[in-house]
This record gives sequence, C-alpha cells and structure tokens, in this order.
Amino acid sequence: MISVIADDLTGAAELGGIGLRHGLKAEVILQGECIGDTDLLCVDTDTRSCTAKEAAWRAAAAARRLRKAGAAWIYKKVDSVLRGNVLAEVGAIREALGVRSALLVPANPRFGRVIRDGRYFVKGKLIHQTDFARDPEYPRRSPDVLKMLGVTKAGGVSVTRLSNYRPTSGIVLGEVSSSADVQKWACQRSEDMLLAGGAEFLK
Repeated sequence: MISVIADDLTGAAELGGIGLRHGLKAEVILQGECIGDTDLLCVDTDTRSCTAKEAAWRAAAAARRLRKAGAAWIYKKVDSVLRGNVLAEVGAIREALGVRSALLVPANPRFGRVIRDGRYFVKGKLIHQTDFARDPEYPRRSPDVLKMLGVTKAGGVSVTRLSNYRPTSGIVLGEVSSSADVQKWACQRSEDMLLAGGAEFLK
C-alpha cells in the first residue's frame, strides 16, 4: 500500500485522483483507519492552519499509524508554494519513520511553478509579484524559498540543483525548472529517505 499524508483535504483528494487515473484503488480519509483493501491511502491531517507543534504531532501520528497498517511507502504531500507548516511536518514524519533524510520537491512545472537559484517563480514572475503576495494566510512577500519555509538560521534544510546534489542527512529542497527535472529528482529516492512535495513529484 502506498500512503500519502496531506495537510488539507484538497491535497489528499488531488493525489487520490492521480492514483485513480493510474488504475489504483484509492481511498481518502479524514481520520481513523483505512476502511478496506486499497492501493493508495491518502490521509488529510487538516494541519495547514495549525500551530507548528500541533501540525508536527498530527503528521508524526499519521505516519506511525500508516506504518503500523502496513504502508510500504509513505509520501508527504505539501502545498506547491510552501504554505503551511512544511518543515515541521516533514521533520516530524522523517523522525517518526526513522529515515536519514528527506527530499522535498514542491514545485509544479506543469503549472509554471519552478524554483531556480533559491527563488520561486510562477509563470515567469517572482512569486512575491503575483497574487500569492495577497494570500490571506500565507502572503508571499519574498521569492526566497528559505524565507517562504520560515528558515531563520542556517542548517536543517539546504536548497540545491540536481547537478550539485549529494546524498546527505537532513532535508534537501530540490530546485526544478522543468517536468524532466522532477522526474530526475524522483530517481534519487532511496530506502532511507522520505519523499515530500507537490502532486507532480508523486506522479
């Protein structure tokens, strides 16, 4: 069973829909356990607007529950423009699963959302020059992805392009300029790694 942990219902349903299009039996749950035999189980932890502490607790609890239920692979779905408690949840799931690293690839090039040189672009514009600057909960006032993630000091997460990537511990955010880049990042997966990102990365 493949499992997805999403921070809202839209994200969980989106990835469930991707599974259906690939011929998988998919199920989306808000809480509790898997109802029946399924190929893809998507869990909505409803943590987008929680405190970081609460979001981390819920995400870790979901990961432990899914592992106990027999999930062979767990994917952390994050918002493509990094709204929510992204690092808190990714870190908590990584710790709960006991894996060495996490590879975070949030961008969706198919929708014009890419990350280059540590900056986020939407259809060719820096994100703080788009409507995302007026998001009611997570206004994007800077295109710097580390600032978007709320990173206030060095360490914990690194941003890198594929050509410079080397396996490491901690959280790595992969830069992408195209769908081909997303596919190449997916090939970096290892057993001791949590994959996290947008819908396109799961495909």
